[in-house]
Amino acid sequence: MPIPPIRIAIAIASYKRPDDLAALLASIDAVDGTHDLRVIVVDNDARGTAEDVARASRLNVDYVVEEKPGIAAARNASLDRLPPDATHVVFVDDDEVVPTGWMTSLLEVAERYDAEIVCGPVRTIFPPDAPRWIERGGYIQRSPEAEGLTSRTPATNNTLLSLEAYRRAGSPRFDESFSATGGSDTDFFTRLIAASGASVAWAPSAEVTELAPPDRLRFRWIMRRYIRINNVSGRLLLRSTPPWKLAVRAVGHIAVGTAKTAVALVTGKGLRLRDTAQITRGLGWIGAVSGRHVQEYQRPTS
Repeated sequence: MPIPPIRIAIAIASYKRPDDLAALLASIDAVDGTHDLRVIVVDNDARGTAEDVARASRLNVDYVVEEKPGIAAARNASLDRLPPDATHVVFVDDDEVVPTGWMTSLLEVAERYDAEIVCGPVRTIFPPDAPRWIERGGYIQRSPEAEGLTSRTPATNNTLLSLEAYRRAGSPRFDESFSATGGSDTDFFTRLIAASGASVAWAPSAEVTELAPPDRLRFRWIMRRYIRINNVSGRLLLRSTPPWKLAVRAVGHIAVGTAKTAVALVTGKGLRLRDTAQITRGLGWIGAVSGRHVQEYQRPTS
């Protein structure tokens, strides 16, 4: 019996980043191979700021405006536009650039490990004037991992998903209660994997890159980002952990992280993610227990 062809939809949610989107689409257009690619660009700006870029691309682009604000709404709109004959969807962020061998790497790892979900790394490129403590302390850059099956929870920044696994999980949606806080992708994949039993593989050769915006290279922004990430993880943990127990664990993390950070500063090692991560984890969990959610993506109302 012949193997059905692989047809891939690339889902991109975009918001007021036309130049970044143009660079991403150009990099996808340069991808090696004869892959059957269809691109879905969901513009989450009601004014359609991504339209000219999307329509100018040589790719097979399905452009749609999702006026409801929020990344979860935009991601759901991309699910609604999946071609009926697509076998996979790949999620990628609009401020990233993919290498020429990107799609081949994702598909080869999927086949090699019989994985229905494959994630690739995102490498952040810092400007020359970036504060040294950020790179030296291991901030922003994601942690590396060897190729193979992984317990890592996927994100929508560089992930291939088999639509067979998606349908087996009941065709889940992104939870819009996470739109302003982030984390809708973590919640989505956590539920999908639990419902489908899909295995996840890591493909280091499918690395994409992103430029670090200067306004994110500040202590306040970075600490708030890590608190927000753990605020989301705390919300998910509360589904199976009593609030009092999570609060106790949070206080323990804050105490240990504070002590380690103090020692590192006194001994000249400086700020390190391995130390401050415990503080931000505890603060994020305390916020989740008390019902305070970090609204990093909250948009001003008109």
